[in-house]
This record gives sequence, structure tokens and C-alpha cells, in this order.
Amino acid sequence: MSDRPSVYLAGPEVFFPDTLRIHIDERKKAILADVGLQGLSPSDNQLDLENAADPGQLIYDANKQLMDEATALIANLTPFRGPSADAGTIFELGYMIAAGKPSVGFSVCKTPYNQRVKGKDGVDSNGAAIEPFGLCDNLMLDCGLVRAGGHMVHGARPYLERGFAPEDFFDEALFIRAVQHLRSALL
Repeated sequence: MSDRPSVYLAGPEVFFPDTLRIHIDERKKAILADVGLQGLSPSDNQLDLENAADPGQLIYDANKQLMDEATALIANLTPFRGPSADAGTIFELGYMIAAGKPSVGFSVCKTPYNQRVKGKDGVDSNGAAIEPFGLCDNLMLDCGLVRAGGHMVHGARPYLERGFAPEDFFDEALFIRAVQHLRSALL
């Protein structure tokens, strides 16, 4: 570990093709290093999944250890596999907020959550209410970040029902804005 404050990089990028995932990790870490922070990515874990008795548990334990070591978090909350953020990233955000660690979320998507969920007259096709608040995602994410002293940074890309292509999940200028908010919270 470095003596610089460390930032756990949560997001669905771990599921992307290796070349793209590595590129995004390297860019994020370089941006963080430019302001005196160290990036910690779940991809940093060197795990022997083929010989693990329980690969899922091994990944969870390694990621939890990184989160415990980290000073803060930046979470990519761009809609993933549907209208909401990646479930694992949501867990990581809640874990870090509960641990009292400064956290910032960002999404390249400008379309509010309530407009991304299909429905009519405020309810979805199953008759369940759709949050009408125009937030980036579920109110527990947006409002939870704010209550914890964090921030949600919004991008400019419209939501596509087919979802965002992996290469569209990283917007360098948007990530820099998220880093600036986190840096302010750490000072």
C-alpha cells in the first residue's frame, strides 16, 4: 500500500473485455495519481479461481479486503444490464458509506431513473410504483450519497434501452469531475 489515500474503484468494468477493462483501470488510476490518490480496482486481485473451492466467495473476500484498505470510493453507477446500476457496485457503495468512507458516484447517463423504467402513469408493467423523483438512480443511492457527504456526478449521454456498450461506460471528463468532488471531501 502507498502512503497516498486510496480509492476503491467500483463499477461494472470488471465484466468488460480485458483490453478495455485494463485501459479504463489505467486511465482512472492515472487521473487519481495526478491528484495524489491511489486507485484500487477489483481487477488488481490476483486470484486462482480455477483451483478455488468457492470462486464467488474468494472474489467477494478479496474485494472486501480492498474496500477495507481503501480510504474512499468512486462508484460507476451507469445503468448496467437494465435501467439501474450494477447490483455489486450498489452493494460496494452501501458498504463504503456504512463504513463512513467518503464516496462519490457517477453515471454517464443523463436520463433520470424514472424515465428509464418502462411504465405508464407512474407504474411499471407489473403495477409497481416508479419513483417519480428524477434522480440518477434509486433514491437510496442518490440521497444516501448526499447524506453521507458525497456527490452524484451526472453525464450527458441519453439512456439507450439496449444498454450502453462497454466502451461507453467511461467518460474521462466525467470521471475527473468525480475525482474533484472526492478530493474536496478528503481535504
